[in-house]
Amino acid sequence: MAVSRLQHTAYRNLRQSIANATIFVAAMATWMIFINQPTPTTFPWYAISILGGAFGLATYVMREPRPRRFVLAAAVVLAAVGMTGILLTD
Repeated sequence: MAVSRLQHTAYRNLRQSIANATIFVAAMATWMIFINQPTPTTFPWYAISILGGAFGLATYVMREPRPRRFVLAAAVVLAAVGMTGILLTD
């Protein structure tokens, strides 16, 4: 029983850390937009990063574990694609 609880809290902490990372990427992309950093070619990548952060935030309000996992996966993919696009086009 104790091992099961430990495993559950470890997975919960991992999910929260991943969600927080996508939210941080979105916050940085939002900040860059506010200081007029993006060009017309990089703006869509910033928008994709922000969308990934929105999905990361959505994981906190979802109660069902299976859809929450899919939303978290979408958040990670969007944040990674957005950051890769920003790095390749800058």
